[in-house]
Amino acid sequence: MEFSSLFWAIPFLGIILSMSFMPLWCPNFWHKHNGYVPAFWSLIYLFFIGYIFGVSKIFDATFEPIFDHYIPFIILISALYIVSGGIFIDFPRANGPMFNVSFLFFGSLLSGFIGTTGAATLLIRPLLRANANRKHKTHILVFFIFLIANIGGISTPLGDPPLFIGFLEGVDFFWFIKNLYRYQLATTLFLCILFFLIDLFLLKKEIQENIQAKDSHHLIIRGKRNLILILGILMAVILCNFEGNFVLFGEKFSYASLIRNSILLLISLISLLTTPPSIRERNSFSFEPIKEVVNLFASIFITVTPIIAMLHQGNDGSLKFIFDWTAPSGDIIASRCFWASGLLSSILDNAPTFLIFFHMLSGNANELMTIKAHLLTAISISTVFMGAITYIGNAPNLMVKSIAANYGVKAPSFIGYMVWSIGILIPVFFVISCIL
Repeated sequence: MEFSSLFWAIPFLGIILSMSFMPLWCPNFWHKHNGYVPAFWSLIYLFFIGYIFGVSKIFDATFEPIFDHYIPFIILISALYIVSGGIFIDFPRANGPMFNVSFLFFGSLLSGFIGTTGAATLLIRPLLRANANRKHKTHILVFFIFLIANIGGISTPLGDPPLFIGFLEGVDFFWFIKNLYRYQLATTLFLCILFFLIDLFLLKKEIQENIQAKDSHHLIIRGKRNLILILGILMAVILCNFEGNFVLFGEKFSYASLIRNSILLLISLISLLTTPPSIRERNSFSFEPIKEVVNLFASIFITVTPIIAMLHQGNDGSLKFIFDWTAPSGDIIASRCFWASGLLSSILDNAPTFLIFFHMLSGNANELMTIKAHLLTAISISTVFMGAITYIGNAPNLMVKSIAANYGVKAPSFIGYMVWSIGILIPVFFVISCIL
């Protein structure tokens, strides 16, 4: 199928706009039927696939994005969600600014080694629990998404999918931490200082309202065996990346993907069977947050396919203006490459976006690690950091929002969250783009 017109972007944009404005314009309808709205746009997309290319192409339009990308994605984040839900971490009576900012700082460092999804699903519950008596929690949730669900993933290829793609393409494992730690440390410290000032200001207001907070605490961990299972998930992701396919019903399937998915499902089952129910009860664990992610991302993976295809066409596709702007005179400008790859990553899947720009820059890992290191730096930082701009920029963003809702913490709307992210992060990204 040839996607040569921007017309094919309408269903995906319909999902984004629906998420942005329907909760504001018709909140009751959205609350009751938000799972059906993305499905509606998917059906419109598939209808036009059948109408223009033929009914037989509807299968092709759903099979590849669902089986090759969506199912492995859902199995991975579901495994992390289930296993982390079996770990109870608590800091009794700990919810003051010093505790919160320390938690965010060290949590962001952890993200680089167990992945943003793993760190986010593991740490969001204890942070919400520690701040249960706080009146103002929105800023805590927002900065958690900034630091732990996104920016912290810049340390290693284990941290976020774009860097893992770079590693598979030949970038040295330690190249990222050697070359990007300055950007990570400066950004993390700035956001932590800003968070501390906001948290301290709001705490003073709460104290005036007789809401007390203390920083005295000690650590409690239950369900420690699940920590081993999280390591098992990481090892499965790292090791199950090898060549080899088999054919079933005329379609190619990867042995590595089959083995990885089987291991992840087994780990999820082990966690469910061996974790005492009392631990999940104390975590207020339910499958509702993961259901929201499952429903939404099924439609996103289907409808985003034409946009990814047009990006792959480069200067020959309908999105050529992006590449023309990035390299107006033939030479790629690092700052423009930073903004183009980052803003696309904030609404599209950041892994394929990184891959597209990686090959646009040359596709040669040795060259990109040396004479073009500034360009690899630009797309690495942008595709990881700018996932924090929207809820769909990175999978853990939406999971954190859903888990918070399950705890009774009201998260900002899609637009409300972007007011925070644009107001705080865009100036930071502007500074980064100026020094690349």
